[in-house]
Amino acid sequence: MAKKIYTYQALLGIVIAVSGCSQEELGREANSVSGRRIEFNASLPEVSSRATELKASSIKEIEVSSFTVGESSETPYFVNKTFGRNGNTGKFVCYDSECIWPNNNDLLRFAAFAPTLDEILRAGGEASSTGDKLTSFKVPNDIATQFDFVTAIGSGKLIDNEETGITLKFQHQLSRIELKAWGNSASYNLEIAGVRLGGIATGGTFNFTAQTGATDPTQAGAWESVTKGSVDYVFRNGDVLVTLDKTDGSPLSADRAVSILGSKVGEGDGYENSAMIIPSNNSAWSPKTEAENGENHADGMYFGVLVRVTDTTPYDTNGSIVYPYSGAEYAEEIIYLAIDKNDGKTVKTRLYKQGDNYFTDTDLTTEYDLSANDADVKAFGWATLPVADDLKPGRIYTYTLNFSNGVGLRDPHDLRPGDPIISDKVLVNVEVSDWIEGAKTDVSVPRK
Repeated sequence: MAKKIYTYQALLGIVIAVSGCSQEELGREANSVSGRRIEFNASLPEVSSRATELKASSIKEIEVSSFTVGESSETPYFVNKTFGRNGNTGKFVCYDSECIWPNNNDLLRFAAFAPTLDEILRAGGEASSTGDKLTSFKVPNDIATQFDFVTAIGSGKLIDNEETGITLKFQHQLSRIELKAWGNSASYNLEIAGVRLGGIATGGTFNFTAQTGATDPTQAGAWESVTKGSVDYVFRNGDVLVTLDKTDGSPLSADRAVSILGSKVGEGDGYENSAMIIPSNNSAWSPKTEAENGENHADGMYFGVLVRVTDTTPYDTNGSIVYPYSGAEYAEEIIYLAIDKNDGKTVKTRLYKQGDNYFTDTDLTTEYDLSANDADVKAFGWATLPVADDLKPGRIYTYTLNFSNGVGLRDPHDLRPGDPIISDKVLVNVEVSDWIEGAKTDVSVPRK
């Protein structure tokens, strides 16, 4: 398998030029609105990288607020106005009567972001804006629907910037996570059908006026008041299970590691095999051994991998099932998937079990006919890997999971969180770094 090389660029370098009226018009009381309309030109340098998925051609709308800068205070000039791309000129324009230059030489400060509030909500995220802050910001729980988020700030005066325009450099404000896996165990085979990023920042407030200590005067704000949660992706129709079984097609070494975020992630305008989360400094998940069953054991960052483990010394043609465990005493979350009989790997749909029957909905109203759909049912359970990292905005983090010597720990939410799967002894080695071109990040899961 050819090695993919990624590059990362923290600044998008989107240049937005604001056109204005001529100096002769300053001070006139009766200017036409169309003559003073604020317009934006957006451009992006060509980058041969997956790190900057947002392209100039893909930006259809931007959301902008502006503020009049006084000697000791600022007042809003216009707030949360959506500027759309004009199909004829390529410029971004807002036809709201407020989106025009003031008829004087006031200094204006701009705060801009993309996608817009409406686009964030349509994608399954959450956000509200006061102009200088995006509050209640939340990334979607479903990794497949997540989006990039970029911001820019700047200021200018009409009389000073009429010729040169105003240049704003947009910056990525989320962290991008990629997960890969490989394994060469002599004792068991693994099938992977999903991932979960737990104990990471999924919500917060973005403050355009906050400084992060950078010397760059265009630094476009910082995150505040982050809240922790989880995001996941369970394989769905058309995804192919990732199989670690020592065959020729299996990823047997680190240089052959494959993505475990699902082939459907990245469909359309999404991000290929990656998750987008709010940056934060995260300690590793540590099971609360003193906690009682049923309490929240999920403090700290971890990766959950949805796995099915079979013994390589099978009692039948399919191998004996080692994990997920059976029996009510374990009480772990089991996820059922209908798998195409023809290849044994392609997911048809997720199923929900009641007795001996399977349904396609949580309300158990639509029964799934396995024989008519030429499918088998496979059960999967979560295996957990504690990870600590200080995630920064505008960075790509690529984690490679080595399943050669172990599978992971029991999920934080089951009755025995942190217990090793398969073995009593657990050794977790974690080596992580900010992703840069040519770097490797290797995470060893618990040894058997």
